[in-house]
Amino acid sequence: MGVMKMAEISTLELDRELAGFTGTEEYHKLTLGSLKATDGIAYLAQKCGAFWLIDAIASYQHKPKVKALEIQFWTLEVTMKDNGNRKAVLYCVEDKDMPKLVTQKIEYTDFPLGVWKFYVENNVIMLPGER
Repeated sequence: MGVMKMAEISTLELDRELAGFTGTEEYHKLTLGSLKATDGIAYLAQKCGAFWLIDAIASYQHKPKVKALEIQFWTLEVTMKDNGNRKAVLYCVEDKDMPKLVTQKIEYTDFPLGVWKFYVENNVIMLPGER
């Protein structure tokens, strides 16, 4: 069975599935760097074909401002363009209402619409429910 295309999963369905992850049984190596992923992130990457997202977050781990954080708060905001395609912005903050330390614009994605949150702590990327 192959990776499901994003058009086949709704925002609501993905949100509901990810809410079921409340911890991890093992850590997964999904990127070239030292970043490890929880079961929930591994599921997300496989289900949505979103290994690119883990790679993007991993690519900022060497930045001094990001590396210095005890906990990194990452957000992916996916919106609809006027032409019907989706675009996104990925960013990292030290805490809510703090300035963005990293901002990456993504001109096209098939990731579900919405605001998606992730944490990185101790070189592990995780879903909010897994923290």
